[in-house]
Amino acid sequence: MKVEIYEADPFTQRKDKLLTTLNTDYRFQKGDEIFLEEGGKAVKVRVSYVQVRVKGGGVEQELLALRI
Repeated sequence: MKVEIYEADPFTQRKDKLLTTLNTDYRFQKGDEIFLEEGGKAVKVRVSYVQVRVKGGGVEQELLALRI
């Protein structure tokens, strides 16, 4: 399934910039901690919101995450 991980504003919880997009069968949950490594930098985030969409016979997840 397609998973998009967005950085969330720490005060308003609004969607900010897209951190990464990936394809996985893992079902993320609120509170999960994820290490994202890109371009030689590692960022640790905690999932604060999960939205699951069923679209065209497929499943997509949209995550909002706060930097830790």
